[in-house]
Amino acid sequence: MDRNAEWNDDAILDVLRRHLSDQRPVTLLNTYQGIPVAYEADVAMVHTAVVGLIAHPYQTACIKQARVTYIQSREIPALVQAHPVSIDYTNRVVMVDQLRIPQSITSDLYRSLISPAEVVRVALDSDMGGLLEGTLVSLATLEENTIRLVVDAPATAPFDRQDDVHLTFKLPDNGDLVQVGGVVTTVNDHHTEDRKRLIVEGQAAMQDEISVLAYIARQEDAVMNKLDQVYKALRHGKIN
Repeated sequence: MDRNAEWNDDAILDVLRRHLSDQRPVTLLNTYQGIPVAYEADVAMVHTAVVGLIAHPYQTACIKQARVTYIQSREIPALVQAHPVSIDYTNRVVMVDQLRIPQSITSDLYRSLISPAEVVRVALDSDMGGLLEGTLVSLATLEENTIRLVVDAPATAPFDRQDDVHLTFKLPDNGDLVQVGGVVTTVNDHHTEDRKRLIVEGQAAMQDEISVLAYIARQEDAVMNKLDQVYKALRHGKIN
């Protein structure tokens, strides 16, 4: 039996009423350009199927863009999906409804997924496939010093799941050369007619890993600066 089946609208609202009564915040989760955005929010009102939340300014901007947010409470075993009814950017009040536990969540709400703004060429080398060139789609860091790369490669690239591969590329903002040795975990042969998409997870030498972490941190800062500008524009009515 699905352990989340018992969590219907009424059960979720009962938990949020307890948060309201005890003045305990929930956490709202969103992403903005691949960067997780998660702040505590106060439950200000629970009425029938509508909940009022006092949210962080950046969260209101994310909710505006995504038209969805995810509510986290220790009393509920999974994230609750909710859709905005209205957003007051000045008072930071978000009214949400359609509360439910979704079957799946496509966005990674906990880990930064960086997509370079410019083309980053990746050299793919293996004992099986020789040297080929692809382009970097996204970059993320996982647990245990693992780096995950999504690479767009030619459809003729002879890589399959569990193949060893060595990747070399330059970071776009400072030109640092990074080398990652890893394993192909996923192959999407149906990306386009002449391309395939590879997901590679592996590790790099310490200095290369430091370069990747520093690049991700710089990109996170840049994205959050953009989000700050978006919120200010929303508050002053410059974005509908």
